[in-house]
Amino acid sequence: MAQLVTEAERAAQRRLVGVVRTSSVLTGGGLAMWRECNAGEWKASAAELSQDLDVLKVPHEVVVAFRPPRAREARRRKGQEVRVAFAKLVRWVPSLQQPIDELPAETPGFTFTYCEPRPSGMAMLVLSSFAAEWPAWSVKQAEAMGLLCAECRFDLRARGAERRLAYNLPVEPARRRLVCGDCCGNGLPELERLAAAGPTL
Repeated sequence: MAQLVTEAERAAQRRLVGVVRTSSVLTGGGLAMWRECNAGEWKASAAELSQDLDVLKVPHEVVVAFRPPRAREARRRKGQEVRVAFAKLVRWVPSLQQPIDELPAETPGFTFTYCEPRPSGMAMLVLSSFAAEWPAWSVKQAEAMGLLCAECRFDLRARGAERRLAYNLPVEPARRRLVCGDCCGNGLPELERLAAAGPTL
């Protein structure tokens, strides 16, 4: 027997389908919809998207997220990201199933994960403030968001989370920057570089 859909659910579905098709990103963690703060009345806000998802009884979360600055802008753009697990939204947007099935197994999740050395040992941390698009940003955009090694400029998005270390620049102790580890200029720690070079006589 077909399940009845209320007018409120149908209206919420129509609004969400448009946003999902034009302004969303699929990641290994689910679907993300980013909304810039104070974007104006022409674009649904994160709060409005959240209300529609509540009407459809779709579990989700809203987090602060930043995007790289535009040309000639100095600061990152602040916004909010609405995150939804795949299985919870397919009922309302069936067309999502095919792109979900085609996602590579190694597709990154929502967050940029890294390790930080501490007196008690290595701690695994996440930068949840980065929008889900971080895998697709250009190198210039990644640099603006602090995703390149602060010492050798290696693009840390190419490295596994267990091999990213946190580092605070001495002249800017409050500004977190990331490093590869024991840098040797190409993103490889010194021991890995020596191992790759093979035995020496």
